[in-house]
Amino acid sequence: MSVTIEIIISVMILLGASLSILAAIGVIRLPDVYTRTHAAGISNTFGVSLLLFATVGYFFHTGQGFNARVLLAILFIYLTTPIASHLINRAAYDTGVPLAIRIRDQLRSVKKDDIKKRKNLIIKQEQLERARQEREELEDQLDWELRDERIEEREVAEDVAREREETRIEQESDDSENEIIELDEENDSDKKED
Repeated sequence: MSVTIEIIISVMILLGASLSILAAIGVIRLPDVYTRTHAAGISNTFGVSLLLFATVGYFFHTGQGFNARVLLAILFIYLTTPIASHLINRAAYDTGVPLAIRIRDQLRSVKKDDIKKRKNLIIKQEQLERARQEREELEDQLDWELRDERIEEREVAEDVAREREETRIEQESDDSENEIIELDEENDSDKKED
């Protein structure tokens, strides 16, 4: 039983190593960035995964235990490498990296229409954003004008109230002066009569 497991582990190591070598040769020899990322993404993913599976099998077979971290590494490789190669290809296509000569670009017409739609959409979004900003500026200006009017009205009302208070105080002071004068006159007349 242990010989068959060792043979299986050995085959997985050889397969993984050969797929990794194939991926390296593909990255070197293939004509454009699109096929290179395909070679690196697919072959290297399977090659490294087979090597890691062989590692898990070897440590489990020798009795050193099951290593879940290696299985998590395999999972992350399966999740990240194909997505990364796809995004690299997409970025290369969107930035205009040329395809190999013998490959026909079937997306060119679709991409031109898509670019026109995106430009129109971007222009509309910019116009909407400008209109929104202008509206907000007008609303802010109107708010400031309303605040200024309220402040002016409040100041006018305070001025009117202050003037009323001053006139009331002046009238009271005049009244009190008149009372004092009258009292003085009465006292003077009382003194003259005595």
